[in-house]
Amino acid sequence: MEMVTKETITGVRSILGLDQKKITRAVNAIREWLQQQPHLPQDLDDSQLERIFLRCKRSVERVKEVIDMYYTLRTALPEIFSGRDPSQQWFKTNTNLRLILPLPKLTEDLDRITLSVIMDPDPDKYIVYDTMKLLFMILDIRMRDDYFVSDIFVVDVGNLTVGHAAKYTIPIWKKLEVCCLRGYNTRVKAIHVINVPSFFEATLNMVKTLLKPKMAARIHIHRKGSESLLQHIPTKILPKEYGGGAGSMLDLWSMWVKKLESNREWFLKQEQLKSDESKRPGKSIDTGEIFGFQGSFRRLSLD
Repeated sequence: MEMVTKETITGVRSILGLDQKKITRAVNAIREWLQQQPHLPQDLDDSQLERIFLRCKRSVERVKEVIDMYYTLRTALPEIFSGRDPSQQWFKTNTNLRLILPLPKLTEDLDRITLSVIMDPDPDKYIVYDTMKLLFMILDIRMRDDYFVSDIFVVDVGNLTVGHAAKYTIPIWKKLEVCCLRGYNTRVKAIHVINVPSFFEATLNMVKTLLKPKMAARIHIHRKGSESLLQHIPTKILPKEYGGGAGSMLDLWSMWVKKLESNREWFLKQEQLKSDESKRPGKSIDTGEIFGFQGSFRRLSLD
């Protein structure tokens, strides 16, 4: 990611109908609420609260729900939110298997494009929870540093095999859904799945029928060999491997890996920040209900 400029901040706020006065008022209200929650950490600074507020479509009440869920998930899902040390072997292995790359330039609408690529086609090397761990480490850095309107994901499944797909069980999909949409409140503008092999296209189309129409309409399938992605995303933003002008994909990914490694101490500190359910006021959260599967796809919302 490029450094956030004053022009970017002004542009994002303008698109979302915000100014400094409205943001300050919202951040103060969120801070006052947070200080009254004995079960939650108090580490989020004003800039982080502002970024969460932007992702929650200017709803202070929604921000409260997201912050509570964000820390609750860190307690409930240690398989994803613990052991996030970038000096460990899982990190070195996984960053050579899978690339999850926020591209440096924003679109004209000030959206951030993230490119996801399976680099190694051997499914036996692939551990889903390690990939999810890496994904949310990147999202945590972006929640701290990035400034944008919404997310666009480009998912290259050219190296996807049946072995990869089989690793994504229903419980794993549910955890991914809850984390992205309730813990991080990811605002997804579009998902472009590219280089789709024939065996996977039918699966994607089936999944789309299970989603709300608004969400399904945001998923675009591009067959293997198609150049239709370039009809949706300016070439100057994409890496050269995809016909773009943003430089080498691997060079950009190497910079992101180094960024994650340089934040090792921050990640180790973050790992200790989670909800203390013994101090939660009122009714405790039922994690079984959070990760229940009944109607989970139907409840998906990208608003």
